[in-house]
Amino acid sequence: MSTGHQNLIEKAKEILRQKGYREDEIHEDFGFKSHRIDVVGWSKDKKIAIECGHCDREKLRDLKDFFDEVIYLSYEDRIPPTTSDIESLEISRKLPFGRLAGMKLLLVKDEDVLFEVPLSLNDWSRDRLEDELADLEEEFNRFSKLFDALSNETRLMMMRRLMEEKDRTMSFADFMRDLDLNPKLVWENARKLREGGLVEKIGRGRYRCSEFGETGFMVMSLALRRLLEAMEEMERF
Repeated sequence: MSTGHQNLIEKAKEILRQKGYREDEIHEDFGFKSHRIDVVGWSKDKKIAIECGHCDREKLRDLKDFFDEVIYLSYEDRIPPTTSDIESLEISRKLPFGRLAGMKLLLVKDEDVLFEVPLSLNDWSRDRLEDELADLEEEFNRFSKLFDALSNETRLMMMRRLMEEKDRTMSFADFMRDLDLNPKLVWENARKLREGGLVEKIGRGRYRCSEFGETGFMVMSLALRRLLEAMEEMERF
């Protein structure tokens, strides 16, 4: 073991001591699944994993799913920490995706939170993430049709025009006139929107935005755009 790596090991142990771990609760070269963890603090109340030097992101993700806290120390962190700088050290070294850690999307009705979606993989438990991904796989065809319906500029323009109408309805001729489309384009794109569940045919040559279509369009266009803007703004800091 190199001197630099050993210095980080000692530093990791000191961090755990200052967090209140006893010597018999601090373990070096700890085995976890297929991994070897440099230093682990293990008590009945909290489990902390500390990686020193080089560590890939997949390993850090795996550790984060099980441990209450994961700290990464690079070779730049060789000076033993004091109590005053431990807090700042943890903030700067919790990996990965520090900017998104703790951030969630919430669906709220009045004051009730109907569901929440963490934006960082680190904030998902492995079991919950696996369940969500399994559900997504089962719903693949449904989501595929929805994404396909909104992945075309003409269909987005048609949805926008429907949303602008007070009764959310338009005729075949309205689409041709307002968007300068030929009959074939209106028919093909209206069919895609219907397959995605966004539009309903309510009569001969007339279309209405479905209730699901209103919500889906708002989420997939307006809400997604605002989310991307917020994340891009965060990247500047």
